[in-house]
Amino acid sequence: MSLTSSLPSVMFWTNPLETAAIFLPTLVALVALVSYSIISVVSTSCLVILLAVSLCKLYTHVMVNLLAKLPADLSSDPLHKVYSFDLTISAGTVETIISTSFSNVNDILILLRSLFLLDSLVDSIKFGVLLYFITYIGLMCNLLTIITMAWITLFSFPRLYRDNEMAIDNLVEKMIGQVEEMKSKMTSLVTRSKATPMKNVEKTPEKEE
Repeated sequence: MSLTSSLPSVMFWTNPLETAAIFLPTLVALVALVSYSIISVVSTSCLVILLAVSLCKLYTHVMVNLLAKLPADLSSDPLHKVYSFDLTISAGTVETIISTSFSNVNDILILLRSLFLLDSLVDSIKFGVLLYFITYIGLMCNLLTIITMAWITLFSFPRLYRDNEMAIDNLVEKMIGQVEEMKSKMTSLVTRSKATPMKNVEKTPEKEE
C-alpha cells in the first residue's frame, strides 16, 4: 500500500483552487506571526474573511438581481459550497479525542521516564544524541519556523512522492539500512564495554593471605 493512499486528495493539488484556498491563507498567517502578535494576526485574518464574504455577497447581488446575468439559484453564489459545511462537534468525537490524548500523554511520560532513568542504555544514548542535534536545530530556527516548514512539506511532499515514488522508496531503504547498521554498531560497542570489566575481574589473581 502506498504511503500517501490514506491522505485526502486536497494534498495532491488535484483541484488547485481548493488546495490553494486551504494552503495559502494558513501559510500567510504563519509567516505573519513571525513579525506580528497572534492577536493582530487573528483579528486581521477575521477582517479579511469578513471583507471577502461581503464582496462575494455583493457580486452575487449585482449579477443576479441587478444585471440578471446569473440565475437566481444557490449555485450562483461563490460561497455555495461553504453553506453545506458541518461545523458541529459531537460529544462522541470530543470523548474520543480526550481519551486518545490522555492515552498518548501517558505513553509518552512512561517512555520519558524509562529514557531518563537509563532503563535501556542503548535507547538512552540514542535519546541523548537526538537531544544534542535538536539543540542545533533550536539555534538555527524556532518552533514557528518548524511549523511553517512542516505545513509547506505537508502540501508538497505527497504530490512529489506520488510522482517519484520508486526513486524515493529506494533512497529511504538505503537510509534505513545505514541507520540499522549504526544501531548494530552502537549495540555491539555497548555490549563489549560491559563485557570488558567482567573479563578483567575474572583474570585478576587473588592475593595470597
